[in-house]
Amino acid sequence: MQPTLTPGTTLQNRYRIVQELGHGGFGRTYLAVDLGRFEEQCAVKELEPQQGDQFSDKALQLFQREATILYNIEHPQIPKFQAIFEENQRLFLVQDYIDGVTYRELLNQRLQQGMTFSEAEVRQFLRQILPVLAHIHSKGIIHRDISPDNVMQRRADQLPVLIDFGVVKEVVTRIQPPGSPSQVTSVGKLGYAPSEQMQSGRAYPSSDLYALAVTAIVLLTGKEPQEIFDDVNLNWHLPPTLSPGLLQVLQRATSYRPGDRYQSVSEMAQALGAAGTAPGRPTAP
Repeated sequence: MQPTLTPGTTLQNRYRIVQELGHGGFGRTYLAVDLGRFEEQCAVKELEPQQGDQFSDKALQLFQREATILYNIEHPQIPKFQAIFEENQRLFLVQDYIDGVTYRELLNQRLQQGMTFSEAEVRQFLRQILPVLAHIHSKGIIHRDISPDNVMQRRADQLPVLIDFGVVKEVVTRIQPPGSPSQVTSVGKLGYAPSEQMQSGRAYPSSDLYALAVTAIVLLTGKEPQEIFDDVNLNWHLPPTLSPGLLQVLQRATSYRPGDRYQSVSEMAQALGAAGTAPGRPTAP
């Protein structure tokens, strides 16, 4: 593992590191300023290879291709990909910095007060994030890693912003060093990603909708998927206080068999719209 970049370090004579924001399984994220854009804030992610000390040429080519696809996404609720580069055998990705908090942090704050998200709040969350998924799915891109950790609430307008596309992580994990046995590497969070994605690596629009519905269930209950999924009967323990309409939407979106789920965002959005409204008070778990 490479040493952490210290504040003041400048990459590419352009991106000056301000502080480390976080460190996950695929690398570190830093807050930086872009000296080429009037010191505008940006997020610099350093991706760490899963095997060996550096990325192979094949990995870099694959990553370049996938990053180009992500670069072409233009949506106000997705951080814009600005650049990728390699420096001192380290691979970096630059994207817009989002000033906000993750829904995981928001949920933790609620739980400390003995509360969770209300049904009305979760409905609004779904209504605000579904058009973002419709946008990426229309470009043939599946996020693959939706969870409360990978959706942020932006401070400026309180809108949910979709971060950390699984496709980037997939490139990092997919590359095997020469001579190693080939294997399926799945990207997705256990409990949130549907079983076919975790087992075979295959992902469809319905896979994202499954993970989004699980995220909604977690926000409603304050419990992790493993606590509320019945792996004998293959169904979810949903709050009995939920309106029948939302209950039906979440049950269908999280069906075990891919063919039983909503196959598109528009299908789920339509069902959600027909499911009526609910009172807006935060609920006690």
